[in-house]
Amino acid sequence: MGTSTKNKKNPWKEKAKDRGEKVRRLKQKVTRQTVRAEKWKEKYNILKSSTKVTLVRRHKYPLELIWMAILMVTNFNISLRGASKSLSKLGELLGLQIDKISPTTIRNWSLKYGFHCLLQPITSGKYVIISDESVEIGREHLLLLLVVPIEKYSPILPLNMSDVKVLDLSIQESWKGDEISEMIQKKIDEHGIELLYGISDKGHNLLKAYKNLNIPWIGDCTHEIANQTQSIFKENNSLNDFMKAMKLLRAKWIMSKHNNLYVPPNLRVKSRFHEIFIVHKWGQRILEYWKTIPSSAKEELKFVKQAESLIRLMESFHYLIEEFTKIFKSKGIQKTSLAQWEKSIKNHRQKNEKDWTEQEEQFITAMNNYLNDQKAKLPNSNQILCCSDIIESMFGKYKNKGGIKMITEDVLKIAAYPKDKNIFEIKQAIEQVKIVDVLNWKNNNTTISKLALLKRNKKKSAA
Repeated sequence: MGTSTKNKKNPWKEKAKDRGEKVRRLKQKVTRQTVRAEKWKEKYNILKSSTKVTLVRRHKYPLELIWMAILMVTNFNISLRGASKSLSKLGELLGLQIDKISPTTIRNWSLKYGFHCLLQPITSGKYVIISDESVEIGREHLLLLLVVPIEKYSPILPLNMSDVKVLDLSIQESWKGDEISEMIQKKIDEHGIELLYGISDKGHNLLKAYKNLNIPWIGDCTHEIANQTQSIFKENNSLNDFMKAMKLLRAKWIMSKHNNLYVPPNLRVKSRFHEIFIVHKWGQRILEYWKTIPSSAKEELKFVKQAESLIRLMESFHYLIEEFTKIFKSKGIQKTSLAQWEKSIKNHRQKNEKDWTEQEEQFITAMNNYLNDQKAKLPNSNQILCCSDIIESMFGKYKNKGGIKMITEDVLKIAAYPKDKNIFEIKQAIEQVKIVDVLNWKNNNTTISKLALLKRNKKKSAA
């Protein structure tokens, strides 16, 4: 009797099913691998494009390194040699086959960009001009002119470098008022701007320049504070005696192992009345810790205990000056700031009514007269800027660049301080500006420093 075919197994059919399952799994695996490969390929392309350098016409170094060099020198005040070594290591990190970048090359890049920034047109409109001159070795004078677009300026924030534009800068052995006014007028005609008023110290040449141009002059509040402080404390015998005692004690204790915690701070001879804050902080600290000071040290510090009223007076001046600068350096002279100043004075006078002195009243009266004088010059103005600290900040940044402090064509870097350092603008500057342009500017706008003349004469005498 034969066997039924339905009960028989078909080996080829089972094998076909297994093979089909394997094929499906392999296809799915291939699909997953393809998707994964596409993702890695996309990441690779993004990474490759991010590390791809941009070439600059007629320059062998990539734009990214040039951009970083200019940032390091103009923004971060890194020395040329420091920038050179840092960029060489950065080039190695990026896999760039570059030689050591010369510090002179980096300096040329910075000068070319600064020259480019100086030549940029200024949008027509209403501006406030801030001017000052700085003196370096050899007595060369750098005249710097800044303008603030008053229509775009925030009325409640202090000026920073991004708020100003460099109108012009130049170097001479001395500056006369007529020369300054001619320089300003030339820029007014070139850019088509309107100057509402000018801020500066009481330099006679600057005042004459503003007068020639019929520009109202606003006195810098920082200089006014310093002048009033000097007039009040310069002839103060108590303060002079106190500072003499501090100097003698510092000379005696400076190498001491036991009393080094109480050593007085070092004071500058020429501006001792500007350092009353340093003096009062030290004196106040001694009074606060008087009970914990050793008896041997107390004997030497008894002059501090005897000058408690003087220290309180300096503390009061510190408060008044801090309040004045905090209000008017940021907000300028306006209704809100004037009301805030009056309120601060009233509260401070009530708090110290028993110990109120003639010097404090004299300072407040002088500063109120200053504010009234500035308001009278611009009676229709809602806000009057009265601080030129931003220009002092630029001078300070330039002077702290390192090396010998001389005024050279390096001042072109000042024109780059307020700029945003856009990489494409830097590419445009590096490609378009030539070193010969910088040299021509140097010949027309700088002088040979007396230090350079001295070196030149030494070489001639040696020959």
